[in-house]
Amino acid sequence: MRTLLEHMEEAAEETLHQSATFFEAVQSLKEEIDHDPRVRETVHQLRAAGRSVFNSFVPHIKIRVRTEEGIFSLPQRPKIMAPPPADTVGRLTQQLKSAASSAIKNSRHFQELELIVNEAVSASERFEGLAMEVETAGHEVLICLDLSAYVEVRSSLTATAQAREAVPEAVAASVAPAHLFGTMYLSGTDVAFLKGLGIRAEG
Repeated sequence: MRTLLEHMEEAAEETLHQSATFFEAVQSLKEEIDHDPRVRETVHQLRAAGRSVFNSFVPHIKIRVRTEEGIFSLPQRPKIMAPPPADTVGRLTQQLKSAASSAIKNSRHFQELELIVNEAVSASERFEGLAMEVETAGHEVLICLDLSAYVEVRSSLTATAQAREAVPEAVAASVAPAHLFGTMYLSGTDVAFLKGLGIRAEG
């Protein structure tokens, strides 16, 4: 089952990386968050405190299989819990995460992405072939888009990262509540995806 799930997620992400509509929707969502009043105000306060802010999205496809025994999925990617904010910059970074999370949930592009993902992935012959194996066994395939927005706050005077935070959002048929992760790990696929959006991935 694990190998099958890995191949299905790989096939789904390959399909989305070739979808111009998906790229456009992700970029539109990013621009909407960048223009959100709460996000802009918090970024302004961080810059006034001598910090620069870098933010972007790292979308991932999560495939889950519903069986009579329950729902199966691949383990989550490694993550490090961020320490609680202890100073002004830490408090503002936490505030920025909250503002970005709220903007994502209130965005009209949020639901558009879910529709785009389901339509694009369902049109993939490779994915459908794998999904057929699961469905033939009497199980149900669930396609979810894990849209992770992350914020990196750096000192404006040095290239050393002062803080690195993440704000994940799960976009699926039933939307899961946001969980706050620490450092975001980028794979080669992630970097290629960000470059496709015209976004420079650092670190």
